[in-house]
Amino acid sequence: MTPPSSGPVFAVSDGAHNGNPDFFFLPPMFKNPNTSPNFEPAAFNPNLRPAVEICLLGLPAPDGTRDCVGAPVTRFSPSQISLNSTDQLYQVNWNTALSNLNLANFYRIQVLVGTRVLGFADVDPVVSLTGTQLQNLQTGEFIPLVDGRTLPIKFRIETGVLCATDGTPCNSSTINLNTGGTIELLGAGEDFKFDIRPGTSATFGGNTITDVTFNLEVCSGIDVDLPTFGPCLRVSTYFDGVGTGELAFSQPLLVSLCVLNSVYHTPDETRQEDLITLHQQDGTLIRALPHADPNCDSPIGQRGSGWSWLRSLAAQLLAPTPAYAATRSAVLHVGAGGETGSTGSSCTPPSSAPTPVPGLQMATTCPPSSPTVNGSAPQPAAAALLSPARTVSDFQFALPAKMDYLNRADADRTAPPGTALPTAVVVTDWDDHPVQGAHVTFVEPAIEGPPTIIGTATSNSDGVAQILWTIRAGPNTAVATGRGIAAQNNYPGGTVKPFMPDIDSPDPESPVALGTGRVQFTANGVAFGSLSFTQQPTNTPSGEPITPALQIQLLDPSGNPLSETVRVTVGNDPSNPAGCLVLQTSTLALEGVAVIDNVRVNGMCTGARVAATAGGGSFGFPIIFSDRFDITAPSVSLAVDFTGGTDVPLETSIPYLATVTNNGTGTLASVLVQAYIDQGVASRAAGGAVMTGCAPGSSDGVLPPGPCSINRVLVASNLTAGTGTLVAGPATGRITVVWAGVTVATVLVPITITP
Repeated sequence: MTPPSSGPVFAVSDGAHNGNPDFFFLPPMFKNPNTSPNFEPAAFNPNLRPAVEICLLGLPAPDGTRDCVGAPVTRFSPSQISLNSTDQLYQVNWNTALSNLNLANFYRIQVLVGTRVLGFADVDPVVSLTGTQLQNLQTGEFIPLVDGRTLPIKFRIETGVLCATDGTPCNSSTINLNTGGTIELLGAGEDFKFDIRPGTSATFGGNTITDVTFNLEVCSGIDVDLPTFGPCLRVSTYFDGVGTGELAFSQPLLVSLCVLNSVYHTPDETRQEDLITLHQQDGTLIRALPHADPNCDSPIGQRGSGWSWLRSLAAQLLAPTPAYAATRSAVLHVGAGGETGSTGSSCTPPSSAPTPVPGLQMATTCPPSSPTVNGSAPQPAAAALLSPARTVSDFQFALPAKMDYLNRADADRTAPPGTALPTAVVVTDWDDHPVQGAHVTFVEPAIEGPPTIIGTATSNSDGVAQILWTIRAGPNTAVATGRGIAAQNNYPGGTVKPFMPDIDSPDPESPVALGTGRVQFTANGVAFGSLSFTQQPTNTPSGEPITPALQIQLLDPSGNPLSETVRVTVGNDPSNPAGCLVLQTSTLALEGVAVIDNVRVNGMCTGARVAATAGGGSFGFPIIFSDRFDITAPSVSLAVDFTGGTDVPLETSIPYLATVTNNGTGTLASVLVQAYIDQGVASRAAGGAVMTGCAPGSSDGVLPPGPCSINRVLVASNLTAGTGTLVAGPATGRITVVWAGVTVATVLVPITITP
């Protein structure tokens, strides 16, 4: 009989009744579903090991729906379910007489893979003239029983039965872990293979698991801001067992992506292509997996030198080891003895999870609990019983990367409010080469709640990701973030490297967990005044102050002379020629004018400039540069006294006194006296030494202002450095003062070389 409309709601859930579009009950329970639009004749999946349960339905909920209560009245384990490949169906015969059915109760027949309910039908045991029968509570029809007591439960399962979304490429198979097996999925232009080695065992929540159903399907991608390559593979598991956590295997599981890709796998494959790494995502945990030889019939992307670090891989494949993966054609090893000892975490996202902020949070990627269910009133019961996978892991290739300031001077700036500051990071790989295609999100942190997104950028061929950051009055902060892109915050005080195994290390690789990199920029939004040199620098000897004194005028943002006192600082233009320097000094500006009378210079060059700026007041000021000027040699004079005469025997020497005078006001360093003897075309070194003892406690070579004398000898010899041959006769003694490698004073003295 048909239940009244005001009574409890009973349900059926399969592909012909608004349930899973890839599962169908068959006669005698329901009519043949081959006319259903969801029925696919060529899609039968014979590789699963389902179970069948008959359970007691409880009292109706407020909305009229019912659910199973207590332990199953009868359970048929996967080993009791027969497969008929010819008729493309699964079957088990239920002897209702052995189940002690109560005529006052209602029951549900449900088919499961692991704990995942594929479909169900509610029935009512009734008594008729022919004995006990089952009534289909959805149709009101009586279901004939063989011999008056046995119901043949027949059903059909198609390949998409465990797909998160109907029509998504996927494939599933139940594997006895001790026996092992292979699952293959062709989808999104890729050939995925998943291998379980014979002799494997697994544990979940401390319990041993012997049979696992693996479902492979194409997913949208892992939650990283790195450049990704190729499609994403999701591996979900279904099995009987209680508990939560990870499904840990005793032997490696292999995930392989075997499509040849001419872009990345050619004889001239680049180093950066070698760095592309397989990543595994389990909930919010994402790891970069070590590289390895691909598990495909025709290994690709191999070069003798590029893959030399794989030389010991063959032995490692035979034991539980860390995960290994190769570029585009990759192998994942999941072993209890390694760092990646599971297929994934249980997929139980919080019921009210916050919306992830791009660049700041890793999103949990659990598949939908079931295909979308539409239709009649019984369906709420159907939707409530379809549970998600026990574990979920996503796999995809990405290029590990790190980021830093494009220009470190941009870390802290001052600009007028309303200014749009170019703000950029540079994204690079393990070898510091640019990475293109990384996504960087620039956000403004908040004291409470999520940050505000300022802008997003994708790194270009130079690795640069840049936005224009509009500054408000007062302090401003922007943070460049990237999920999976390493930055200094991930390595406090250390060297920043991308999140990936060190493929150049001779040690075995280990998986590396990804974090979120952050690069912080600050800017102070203030109104700007202006600066200008009213007295430019003039050519100045090294070590001396610029004269006349520099003079700088300051105007407020309105163009009026600055009325407040600020500090003006002058110093070296970083672009000045090497070897010369303007020493930094500062003074206070009064009534909008700063006079700086002690700006000293060092070195010697042409075209130097003075840099100047101001601060400490209500306004900001730019950095300005003076006109160019020359830094010349210092003013040094020299006097010599040959008190013993000027006749010099060949291959011997005579004494003299050299008095060197520093005519400037600054102390000179690296000063020495060097003598030569010139005779026709011949010229020979005649002795030299650095200035010493010119001031109490001074170092050698230091010459303070004023005179300093040093006793030296003039040597006439053909054994010293020089050219030509000295002979007896007239010659010239050339005495020089050398400062920083430059001759700054010379005295010529007529001498006679004697035999």
